[in-house]
Amino acid sequence: MHYGRTPMCWEITDYDLEHYPVWVRTPAHTEPVMTPLYCEFWYGYMTDGIRRGCEYISLPTTLGYYWKLYKGHGYLTRAIPQDSEIPAREKRYREVAAKIIDDPFGFCDGIFAKMDKLMEPYYDMTLETMTRGELIGHVHDMIYLHTKAIYLYFEGWFGATPMPALFQQLAGEFTGLKATDPLYSKLTISMDNPLYRSNRGIAALARLAIDSKIEKNLMLPDNEVVKAMEQSAAGKKWIEELKKFLKVHGWKLLRMYEFVEPGWYEDPAILMPDIKRYIEVGGAHKIDEDRDAMTKERDELSKEFLAKVPEGQRDWMEKLLVAARAANYWSEGAAWHGEFKRMAFGRRCFIECGKRMVQDGAINDVNDVFMLFTDEIISALGNREKGRYVQLVQERRKEWEGYKGFTYGSDEVPPVLGDPNAIGPMLHFDPTLTVSISMPIEDPEKVGAVCVGGAGSPGVVEGIAKVIFDESQWKEIQKGDIMVCPMTSATWTPLFGIIKGLVCNSGGSLSHPVIVSREYGIPAVVGTGDATMKVKTGDKIRIDGNLLRVYKIG
Repeated sequence: MHYGRTPMCWEITDYDLEHYPVWVRTPAHTEPVMTPLYCEFWYGYMTDGIRRGCEYISLPTTLGYYWKLYKGHGYLTRAIPQDSEIPAREKRYREVAAKIIDDPFGFCDGIFAKMDKLMEPYYDMTLETMTRGELIGHVHDMIYLHTKAIYLYFEGWFGATPMPALFQQLAGEFTGLKATDPLYSKLTISMDNPLYRSNRGIAALARLAIDSKIEKNLMLPDNEVVKAMEQSAAGKKWIEELKKFLKVHGWKLLRMYEFVEPGWYEDPAILMPDIKRYIEVGGAHKIDEDRDAMTKERDELSKEFLAKVPEGQRDWMEKLLVAARAANYWSEGAAWHGEFKRMAFGRRCFIECGKRMVQDGAINDVNDVFMLFTDEIISALGNREKGRYVQLVQERRKEWEGYKGFTYGSDEVPPVLGDPNAIGPMLHFDPTLTVSISMPIEDPEKVGAVCVGGAGSPGVVEGIAKVIFDESQWKEIQKGDIMVCPMTSATWTPLFGIIKGLVCNSGGSLSHPVIVSREYGIPAVVGTGDATMKVKTGDKIRIDGNLLRVYKIG
């Protein structure tokens, strides 16, 4: 039973363990452990959006992936269609896929435009002046916004992300190319999306500070930087540029999938560590510096690759290659257009709800609102019952903290529930699951490695490991570190501007760390399963992204 609610359709039960061959723990999106409020949005509305998005695209052998909770932690499996459904799904999918392959980037941009239009009404709202009734209505608006945005996200996801798997399959048949081959990574980079543009803006703020000789202000504590900048003309100019940046890019919370962490829009001090990291590299944005050379190499390698494809299949394979690149563009761009903003708008709504509830005495602290579900928040706002949820908040917070205690190094939440041998077939039937899941391609002991991954980014690099587990440790990352972590998401993207290598416990060929590492030219190994347990901060390691191996050296 999670958070006092039973039966809970979000919770893994004995039926789920019998009905689905395997469940895989996914720290990428669901750890640190989600608050009760965000659990409602993730395991409730997210799963609904997955199902509807996959139904629209009509992938034949999956109903989309399925998230559930086990001891507070997120686990993932494939929702399985009935055999009788598959022929009709195959027919529709061929029709839908043909249109996507004809213009894959246009398909992505079309959904991005729908997401942008969906977000428009919420930018400039002033919640403080809302009446109680209006605020209750706004809670309902947030439920609608999230369900609609998530549906659009998965319409795009299930449309774009199966394309790399189809390309991989045919490339293997025609030329022998494997998905783990470094050439595959170089062929499929797309090189631009809104997240990289955001990083470019952060780098530009760092360069402006350096050029204006006011970078010393950025060495102050984060919450003192803006005040120090206000003391000079150059500093005031820098603040104006900061405001312009936040006007466009400010809807970004510290954590990608949660309401509990603050965002740039409400506290610019949160952005200062990212700017400081770019100060360390002279304000350089690596992907911009390397883009022309990497694009030229990609295009030359593409010609060589396509020349090996049978002539009658060449045009088709070229279209599939472009579609595989569009999948990367989709995966990172969708975070900007549909994910960051809905999370930020949701947080803004529930913070205001929490303030009203504190005024009423329904809860003791604004942040207690994250321990409640939306029906309870709506009830409290409407009825103003003093002390109504004080005890309930305490009980749920204790349960939440207990789940968090299982996260690192506990047998309570194993990496797999069910049959590990079922992971391979599951990925075959639903290749979109490679956003989170892959399997080590060989036994590390047999090759003398400390760990081996299932996907990655090509290249070899040596350096000192820095092990971090979540966003609270970002300040520990320094220029030239090799970052070792459970997983990364879109909010971690600024770190890629200064690290020189990456190792992750989870992730597959469509995961954030793989896509971004490839396009930043950073060697990476992901899907190791246990890197954060095998590698310690201070270890000197070698990452071989070509072979997907990690070695301890020295």
